[in-house]
Parts: sequence; structure tokens; C-alpha cells
Amino acid sequence: MSAPDDAGLTHAVKEIARQYGAMLVGVASIDRFDPMPPVFDAAPAGQHPRDFVPEARAVVSFAMPILGPVLDAPAVLVDRETPMLPDHVKYEYLEVLYDRVGHELHDYRLEFIGQMIGQFLWREGHETMVLPTTGLHPHVRGMTEVEIWQGTGERRGSPFRYTSGPFSHRHAATRAGLGEFGYNNVVLTREFGPRQRFNSVVTDAPLAPDPLLAEPICLRDDCRLCQKACIMQCLTLRDDPAISDYRSLASDDHARIFIDTPARVDPPQCMSRRENRPDSPVRGDCLRVCPVPRLSKHLPSRLAAMVKEWEGR
Repeated sequence: MSAPDDAGLTHAVKEIARQYGAMLVGVASIDRFDPMPPVFDAAPAGQHPRDFVPEARAVVSFAMPILGPVLDAPAVLVDRETPMLPDHVKYEYLEVLYDRVGHELHDYRLEFIGQMIGQFLWREGHETMVLPTTGLHPHVRGMTEVEIWQGTGERRGSPFRYTSGPFSHRHAATRAGLGEFGYNNVVLTREFGPRQRFNSVVTDAPLAPDPLLAEPICLRDDCRLCQKACIMQCLTLRDDPAISDYRSLASDDHARIFIDTPARVDPPQCMSRRENRPDSPVRGDCLRVCPVPRLSKHLPSRLAAMVKEWEGR
């Protein structure tokens, strides 16, 4: 049997991803993970695609959406009377509800999709690395779970960069043309805004890359709802005066594409919100409030008021 050409092999890989549940899929060429002007942000040592597959030629990025009510309903129910959920456990219960069907479901399925792509490419004679969807949680001798993931006092901050995975699926997604980073430090796509989860596979197969995004998705300074919604103020824009652009495709401010993130986030501060702010919401407000591709109609009252004020500017 003759080997498929680049276009045929790429089409087959994308069809497998879609067949097993991906709604978005794109391909990034390996050169997009090397330094590029004007920022020269490169994959860190140990997280470059070729750290996993030495002869890597492409990275396949794929995503499943987080359904709107999965994200919004737990946040709304916190403020409602729920006889079946005592108040003292309501928040924890709804956090687990969101985590189960807004994270864990995607995590396992996306890894399965990666395995299916890998098996297909293996049959075609190519090496492929399958990666976990989310951060890894190894045990460290002599450290508690809190110390590992949040740190205490002067040791605040995880030795694993909080719950960082071995590879950045977000950066792979922007380099595969699926979207761009928003002010909430999350990748936005035209189809789902910030409401999806990504995974990637690294391969030495000669796959045809997709074009990078040509127009911005994030509304930038015309919005900033994600930063206003963050009750713990965990989001800040990068403020390095030496950086005037973020690997944009054009020097014009209105056309720049955030292939690398324009924002920074403080994960320990976000995850400790309940102990510091007893009135804090179920996590995810920076995703719920985003108006891309459209505003949610089922927001908790705090966010609904924020959106109403924004619309009435």
C-alpha cells in the first residue's frame, strides 16, 4: 500500500480526531515552536515538541467544547435555594459538578483521541507522542499536597509551576491556527470563545500546517470583562516595557494576533479564593463572562450586572 501524501495524511488525521469527538482540530509546523520575532518566545527546555519526538515535524491540536450550561449553571445555583444541597456543602458540591463534566470528561476523552491519532500514524510508519490533557500530580517525598501545589509562606508557588502539564496545549492551539490568547490568559476560538479544552499530539509525520489566525478574536481594551470578573484579581497584563507586541502577524495594534499570551495569571491566588473570600463564586467567571462568540443568557447576578453595565457604555 502506498503512503498517503501530506494532504491525504493530514485529512485522515483530522477525520480521526473528529470521529472520536474533537470539534476543532488544526496542525502546527514544528518551526512555529522556535523563536520568532518580535518577542522570541520559545518553548521552554523540556517542553519543546522535539523533546518528546526528536524528529518531530508537526503538532496536531484538537479541542472539545465546554457546554454553556456546564459552565454557567453551577455558578447560578450557588445563589439559589437548593433544599437537596445544604448551604455548608453547596459550593463544594457545585465545584465538583463543574469539574466532573467541564474538565475530567474532556481530559480522558481528549487523551483517547490522541491515542487514536497515534495508533493510526504508527500504522503509517510514524512516531507520535500522546500527552496528558491537564497537569500531572506526582507525590514528592517530604512535602504535603498543599506545599507541592501552592507552597506556603516564602515557598509559595509549586515546584511544578502549579499544575502545569509537560506541554502547553494552549500554545500549540494558537500555533495550529485554532485561536489566540485572550486577556484572561486562555485561548479563545471563534467557535467557542474561551470555553473549550485542548490536547495535542507530537509526530514526525509530514502533516500540512494550517494557516495562523489572520484577525483578532479577543476584544482587547473594548471589553476586559474577564479581568473585571476575576474576584481575586489574579489576571494582569504583561507589563515588560521591552515587549511592545506579542508575536503578532502585523505591527499594527489593531491587527496583532496573540499567539503568545498577553496576560499573566496567579494560579495559587485563584485556587485559594474560597479561603480568602468566602463569597467567591464557583471558578470560571473569566470564561463565563466573555462575550465571544456571544454572551451567555444564564449568568449569576454579579456577572449579569457587569455585562449590562458594559453593554450600556
